[in-house]
Amino acid sequence: MRSCRDAEQQRLQKFLSDLALLGSLQGFRYFQPWLRGREEILLTVVNDDLSCPPVPSSGSLSSDTSCNLSTYGSDPSTPRSSALLPPASPCDREIAIPETHCTLFLLAAYAKYGRPYVWVRSNHQRFTGAELYDKDSPLALPSYSEWDTKDVGVWHIVWDIVSICVSPPPRNPLAVDFAYLRSLPLSERSLSSGALVSFFHGLLLREARGTPLYTYVWEELSDLTRLHAQTLQDLKDQNLINSLF
Repeated sequence: MRSCRDAEQQRLQKFLSDLALLGSLQGFRYFQPWLRGREEILLTVVNDDLSCPPVPSSGSLSSDTSCNLSTYGSDPSTPRSSALLPPASPCDREIAIPETHCTLFLLAAYAKYGRPYVWVRSNHQRFTGAELYDKDSPLALPSYSEWDTKDVGVWHIVWDIVSICVSPPPRNPLAVDFAYLRSLPLSERSLSSGALVSFFHGLLLREARGTPLYTYVWEELSDLTRLHAQTLQDLKDQNLINSLF
């Protein structure tokens, strides 16, 4: 029994480490993380992918998206008791509400629950009863059901969140915003791109080959590594020029 509890604690501690790392990153295309505490990060996720043609909207997510939300709430492997788990503070007390074109999520791995959950903190009307029991209950996500049997990283849960929030669902929810990175000063760009390269390398070491997540992150990492290498070279050239004057 103790070994089982120890394994659960180790799994949770690993996730908390991933959570802290993600909260320190910037440069994702569809979301921005903000570390709010040891057990919590806030995710600001865009509602619409403006690079894709507009799709009809009825005020909530369509049931014919590639991430079929209508099955989440009825998934027998998703504990119904999760609908009764409140976050650390009620949604009405949230002060970090983003602009209307984004939705705010709270991703937390509280020790008292022993696993991560996600709560919607704004734009609740985008979700139906199949995904959301009430505004202070966790979202029903596919990655929850795999917690006890697989190595669930924070990227799996973020993948689920972005897939159900962004319309239309993006091919790669972990895509990098290269335009944003290129807009940064060289020194800041080198730090941000390097941190993302390290994060993606760690992800690929733990993700099974052949999954969409592995494939799309691998593709993204190739372009990101080139950008990081070029940034380091530009920074070196800039420093050399400055030293001459």
